[in-house]
This record gives sequence, C-alpha cells and structure tokens, in this order.
Amino acid sequence: MSAPGDRAIGGHLPAGRSPGLEPERPRQAWIGIDVSSEPAHRTPRGVYPLVAMAALVVLASLAVAAVRIDLIRTRYAVSAALERENELLEAQRQLIVRRRQLRDPVELAVQARERGFRPPAHVVSLPDPTIGDLEAIVAPQPVLATPSVAAVSAGPGDGSGSGSEWQ
Repeated sequence: MSAPGDRAIGGHLPAGRSPGLEPERPRQAWIGIDVSSEPAHRTPRGVYPLVAMAALVVLASLAVAAVRIDLIRTRYAVSAALERENELLEAQRQLIVRRRQLRDPVELAVQARERGFRPPAHVVSLPDPTIGDLEAIVAPQPVLATPSVAAVSAGPGDGSGSGSEWQ
C-alpha cells in the first residue's frame, strides 16, 4: 500500500504530504525543537520600552503637579473666603453694638437733651388701624390722652409721674 520510503504513522501518511516528495531524513526527537520556518519574535528589549516607560513617568509627574497646583489654588481661595467671613462677622458685631446703643433708653434721653428735645406738652394716641371696624380704619380719629399718661419713658420708674418731668 505504501512505498518503502514512506513514513506512515499508524498506517497513515501525515496530512498534506505526498509519499514521493519527502527526502530521506534521519529520525529526530521533536520535543523542544522549533519546527516553524519563521524566526521567533522576541519582545523588544531596546530603546522603545524605555521611551514608553519614561513617557508614562513624565505623564504621571505632570498629573501630580497639576493636582498640587489645583490644591494650592483651592487653599488660597479658602483662605481669602475665611478672611472675608471674619471681616463680615466683625462688621456684624459692630452693627449689633451700634443698634443696641441706638435703642438704649438712657442713650436716647442723652441724645434728646443734646439736640434740644423737651418733654411733650400733650400726647396723641392713635388707635391701631388693624383692629376695629372698616370706618375706623379708613378715617381714624386722634384721641387726646389725659395728662396722667407719661410722655417719655427714660427707664424703669414707679409709673406715678405725670409725664411732664424729664429724667
């Protein structure tokens, strides 16, 4: 069935080979031998991997520098905002103090004396326009107070004053 020079394996020829074209070669052990006719491709071990690694290191360094610069800018912005907040808090404290000074009855009495104010001769008491009927809201009538009503309250008192004395 086969010629004497054929190398049949198990009675069959290897696929794709014709029996008369194969030259006579001695048998070899095929384990560990590269049988491909192409040269082996090795991983490049030259300049290219070093350049790629250097580029990655440079990019990583630039990224770290960008993050640090952004962090510094953020810190400056926070610092400026904190300074502005402290200035505004101090201004608010000063305004609160000034408002309390302006509402102090003793301070009001002192300023009134300095500016020439004197106790009123009579006090006109007006009704609250939000309470009452509609005609009273549209055309309120002034009510003259009796002389026993105090005109100026300069502080705590016993309430027995007639309103004509100045404290």
